[in-house]
Amino acid sequence: MSNEVQALITILKQAVQQSPATQSWPVAVDSWFYYCDAAEMSLLFQELLQLKVPLDEGSQTAWGKLLEQFIDLQRRSSVLAGADLSQELKELPERQDLIELYSFLGTESRIRHQILLLLAMRADDASTEAVVSLLINDPPLEVTGFAIALSPYLQRDTNWDLLFPALFQALRHPIAAAAVLDLANYLCRNSKLTPHAATPISTQLVQLLTGVVEQLSMIEDGSIMKHRGDLTAPEISEQVNQGVSLAVSLCDALALVGDPELSSAVFQAMNLSHRRIQVEAAAALIKLEQDAGRQRLVTLAEEPAIRIRVLKYAEELSVIDEVAAQYTTPTARAEGELALYLAQPHIMGMPPARLELYDKVEMYWPGFDAQQTCFLFRYEYLLGAEPLMNIAIAAPEVQSVTADLTHCSPEDIYALFAAEGVTHDEIFEMDADDLDSQAEIDIVRLQRRAHDRGYEQIKLIQLGFFFGDRVLSAEAARDGVSGIVVVDAADDVWFAQQNPQRPLTAQDAYNIYKGRKLLATFNPELDSQRETALESNSDDTV
Repeated sequence: MSNEVQALITILKQAVQQSPATQSWPVAVDSWFYYCDAAEMSLLFQELLQLKVPLDEGSQTAWGKLLEQFIDLQRRSSVLAGADLSQELKELPERQDLIELYSFLGTESRIRHQILLLLAMRADDASTEAVVSLLINDPPLEVTGFAIALSPYLQRDTNWDLLFPALFQALRHPIAAAAVLDLANYLCRNSKLTPHAATPISTQLVQLLTGVVEQLSMIEDGSIMKHRGDLTAPEISEQVNQGVSLAVSLCDALALVGDPELSSAVFQAMNLSHRRIQVEAAAALIKLEQDAGRQRLVTLAEEPAIRIRVLKYAEELSVIDEVAAQYTTPTARAEGELALYLAQPHIMGMPPARLELYDKVEMYWPGFDAQQTCFLFRYEYLLGAEPLMNIAIAAPEVQSVTADLTHCSPEDIYALFAAEGVTHDEIFEMDADDLDSQAEIDIVRLQRRAHDRGYEQIKLIQLGFFFGDRVLSAEAARDGVSGIVVVDAADDVWFAQQNPQRPLTAQDAYNIYKGRKLLATFNPELDSQRETALESNSDDTV
């Protein structure tokens, strides 16, 4: 065994003893995979087959990172970047070894879907046949595993007859159904496999959709607890998520099959309370030549969180003229983009109870060549005794922050968001713990300047570098009030603390500082533009 392979195995074994959050993965490992030979890779792979299964959490994470390296190597063997890889490396690990490892890891493994991805990324028929067989007979543990395993087939052509109709056998696995149907729908929509692969089993799809609608209806009216009183809140949430995904995929599939006689289950889906399903079912019914779908779709534009999807379908299906004009304005579309963004699981997880236009202005925005219409919206969530309110930007980019911006001026809010996405070699920051000797000198000078301007209890957070200027961001106090100060050689900007639960951070304050300068540079006439825009807001509001 080479020294390099032994060293990598040692790294992996050490990682197993660490929590996933603290596991280190040296940069040198990446370069090793690029230059290793076939024999070394084979040795490393065989080491994985010697582990005790099921893998503990640390092992799952560590070896998952190893498989990601194999995946990256496979990507580099593509047409765009694989000319520098030998043929033997392109074919490693060997197909049979991958299949063996997949079975070896067992059904409880959270990483073996990566093995399916490795197989699917290969262009040969035998690898595709292996993917189909494993997905049918021994599927991965999680829903996302299925989607990841099938994702390469959305990006390149293959022998589609190897996938369908055989892959429909996986519909018996609840975690598989949506991903399998989404792939079949994609292939039909892009004329890669026509008629729709599920046409021969369309009655089965109707039965499946009817069952999904019944289950979701029981969850909506609470009757599911009479039959399944042992269900926990997370389990119900998971059933809802899977049910919604499957209902959407089934409505799409039945619409693409195109037989109006299959509409009954889609009508049932449209009567559910879930707005996303209503939209998809209504669009499907329009495609199935059912007038009720058109009537429902155009009314759903009223809902901000689904408005963008509704308008997209309305345009695609040539019914946009039937949507009320107030829901097709730039303001209404911006409102819809923000509501959709806030409803994402990693943001707020649901749409706000209330949205209202806060400000609108035309100006040049970083990253755009032409002037942009910029929208700020105030939003509100009814959570507990006190509502949660804040302001976010909806266009030209959708962004929000945790800090309470309701006390900030529109100009400062635009500035904050304008600076959020800016990258430039001459604009960067250093944390207080990472300062070099020259930076320490700059800090002393700026702290003294801040003190001379009346700031006390100055606690450095970071030092910014803005086109040659040094900029200090620090927690401080002024006149007995806590807040954030941003100081450069010529000026200081003070942000008094307004909301102790959601205060402006030092980075937020520094972004406002940067954004003011950036926007002023590209918008010297911004003040007059803002006056004109504000006067016109009255005829374009939601």
